[in-house]
Amino acid sequence: MRSRTLPLLLALLAAPALAADPPEASPPSSDPAPPLAAEPPPPAPPPVEAPLPRLGLRVGVGLPDGASADLVFRPLPSLRVQAGPSWNYLAFGVQAGVAITPFRWAVSPVLEATYGHFFAADLNKVWKDIPVELQSLASSVGYDYFNGQVAIEFGSPGGFTFSIGVGLSYVWSDIPGSATTIQNPGTPDETTVTVVNPSLRAVTPSLRLGMLFYF
Repeated sequence: MRSRTLPLLLALLAAPALAADPPEASPPSSDPAPPLAAEPPPPAPPPVEAPLPRLGLRVGVGLPDGASADLVFRPLPSLRVQAGPSWNYLAFGVQAGVAITPFRWAVSPVLEATYGHFFAADLNKVWKDIPVELQSLASSVGYDYFNGQVAIEFGSPGGFTFSIGVGLSYVWSDIPGSATTIQNPGTPDETTVTVVNPSLRAVTPSLRLGMLFYF
């Protein structure tokens, strides 16, 4: 009886001590948590190109179009139209044209076509050696022209440019009136020549220097 009681008492005394000891906690993991993947930044918006001014003023001098001042309108970046008064030392005129700029650089090529008209002027006021027979015709002379030129522009397409253009011009003039002259007077070969409303046509080189200011 006594031999069974002793192990039972030892078991009862050891049970509270075992219950007081907490179970050993597992050591924390040394591996850090993986970071969250960062979202890529949104793409930058494309740069917005400032619109080119549409209006400008071009002044220039050339042959056969004299001195001119044109108002310029640019409906498209590569296209402009222009028109304005002109002066050739003898009379005033008007002109109009179009220009195409296929590339817009600091140095840009330009293709240009211009039509112009100069009103009639009295050439007798300028040239004093005109034969008497022709003075009536020279009293009212005007002309029309058409230029086709290739030019080079230097400067900003939105500010100020300077241009040099060369090409060909077709010039024509219909002169009203008549003139009579006698060739070999007082000889058997004396001939009377009468010219009525003569027309002149010519193809000549053309040159133009110009400056263009955009508003």
